[in-house]
Amino acid sequence: MTSDAPREIPLAQIDVPAGRRKVDPDWVAALAADIDGQGLRIPILVVEAGKRFRLIAGAHRLGAAKSLKWKSIPADVKPADAFADEAALRLAEIAENLMRRELSALDRALDVAAWREIYEQAQGAVKRGGNRRAASKFHDETLIDADPVAAAAERFAASFGEAAQRALGLSKVTVWRCLKIASLDGYTRERVALTKFADSQSELMALADLPEEMRPAVLDHVLSEPPMAGSVAGAVAMIEGRKPVDPAEKAFRSFSDSWRRFPVRQRRAFVRAHQDEILDMLKEEGAL
Repeated sequence: MTSDAPREIPLAQIDVPAGRRKVDPDWVAALAADIDGQGLRIPILVVEAGKRFRLIAGAHRLGAAKSLKWKSIPADVKPADAFADEAALRLAEIAENLMRRELSALDRALDVAAWREIYEQAQGAVKRGGNRRAASKFHDETLIDADPVAAAAERFAASFGEAAQRALGLSKVTVWRCLKIASLDGYTRERVALTKFADSQSELMALADLPEEMRPAVLDHVLSEPPMAGSVAGAVAMIEGRKPVDPAEKAFRSFSDSWRRFPVRQRRAFVRAHQDEILDMLKEEGAL
């Protein structure tokens, strides 16, 4: 159990486990300024580890305290026997991360992947019966029925009830995307961490779809100052000597291709919704 009142824990006695998400120095600086003026509002969370303490939640707060030259920090302390084993402790760390709004798409993906790995090591893979191709809505939604990452995602998502899936946002498709992103090599993860691409699931997915040997050149293009390309797709086009596809033009073509497949009722509803703009355009072009 956590004590009612936080304890003052010496910073020198707190250990941060390896493999934790990268601390954002800008966020640490902002927190330090706030804490310096307002004090620490939320204690960090640690667990006893002999004569030392292991951090569960609060890496940025801990970093801010260090930057302020604090000797100790308020902490909610859990006893060593609060967790059955290392896996339970790691899951507590991941759960704390997943519940924090500042988690980037990359951080969330890595946490979900670690959670899935720990779960399957402890529980074994969830097995499904029946005809997979006929029964799996996941196949219809993603068209990746033969993908081993999809299979792992489906097994893991199946371990949650529907309510838990909604609360944590861990649908089969979401887990698949997280596992796909988490498959990025360490070099790529390190370079995109703390950049805008770390919080763009679509760009991270695009990176994951590239051959590993191509990613450094793509990152050189999108992370240069100023950027040579604004997206992974744009960087690939430049590297291959192609003209980048304009997203607006691509969207227009997609809409135009879909228009003829819309029922007449839907097409007319669309025209009515935009009739003022359409009439203005026709007047400008002399059609009315």
